[in-house]
Amino acid sequence: MGRYRVRVVTGAWLFSGSLNLVRLWLVGEHREAKLELQLRPARGKEEEFDFDVPEDLGPLQFVKLHKQHTVVDDAWFCNLITVQGPGTSAEAVFPCYRWVQGEGILSLPEGTARLAGDNALDVFQKYREKELKERQQTYCWATWKEGLPQTIAADCKDDLPPNMRFHEEKRLDFEWTLKAGVLEMGLKRVYTLLRSWNHLEDFDQIFWGQKSALAEKVHQCWQEDELFGYQFLNGANPMLLRRSTSLPSRLVLPSGMEELQAQLEKELKNGSLFEADFILLDGIPANVIRGEPQYLAAPLVMLRMDPGGKLLPMAIQIQPPNPSSPAPTLFLPSDPPLAWLLAKIWVRNSDFQLQELQFHLLNTHLVAEVIAVATMRCLPGLHPIFKVHT
Repeated sequence: MGRYRVRVVTGAWLFSGSLNLVRLWLVGEHREAKLELQLRPARGKEEEFDFDVPEDLGPLQFVKLHKQHTVVDDAWFCNLITVQGPGTSAEAVFPCYRWVQGEGILSLPEGTARLAGDNALDVFQKYREKELKERQQTYCWATWKEGLPQTIAADCKDDLPPNMRFHEEKRLDFEWTLKAGVLEMGLKRVYTLLRSWNHLEDFDQIFWGQKSALAEKVHQCWQEDELFGYQFLNGANPMLLRRSTSLPSRLVLPSGMEELQAQLEKELKNGSLFEADFILLDGIPANVIRGEPQYLAAPLVMLRMDPGGKLLPMAIQIQPPNPSSPAPTLFLPSDPPLAWLLAKIWVRNSDFQLQELQFHLLNTHLVAEVIAVATMRCLPGLHPIFKVHT
């Protein structure tokens, strides 16, 4: 006979607990034992139980769970279960970190990472094969748009497997933030409905509501060249800026700009010339919103680093050269203030487009989704890399 101490840890997320009864089995190398336990797990709780088992189970391999329900299947988010066996102070850990629902029996293997070749016990190999087969039926591939990475087969968030959805608190936070944002936009729309917009200062009419110290600083300094350059390293998209090794081939300097060319070559020689080229946006058709065609630029920005470490713009080319069109206009800090400001606004617009499409949507969400789905389909929970990823 041996005494086993079992600890059950329930997640702290909203609705993690369950009103359904949970039954447990301990599965050892020699035999398994059904525990005389009927647990109603509570959110955020750790519950411990002691059990006397009349037979030697051997080294523990699995803990099995069965959640019973009569009328309502009240899902339970189980973090982990630990078991301390007789004659030892060490705990065997059985990670779960998923929703337990339905009528089936869920097996949790002991949490030590194992490669397929390390499995001296055939029972773990069978578990791996069964787990992957079930996962491949749950996590299926789909093509969202031709030419883009594949995604998980789901048309909406409700089609996702329960363990791939946001927890309830995160979902509520998203929904509240969306509603608050829409309400604020609606109020500002009503507030400015009968007001004219004749000056840049009129934007102050909508600059109220929640704002941070940084937002206030941007509000005060958004027209300045120093903040414009600062955002290439500290804004939403710090991925595009490059130190120039030569003057870009697309940079066409009209006659009469020999002084600018000399300045660019001087900064290049000193290693203080930088460029941000949005050529990836060239040729992409712009959207049509409410019947109004939109416009998309593919600018080139040349910047210099001054001795004080400030990154300052030297020239902006809004579009690349086209053999069938005149040389593109080059905007300079010495141009009329509104013309120079408009050129910088076009750059910020292109910066936002590229950041959202390439670095955010593609490089973050779509690439990460490929890795996540491939991990769930190809790596069992016992695999060391699966444990690192999750």
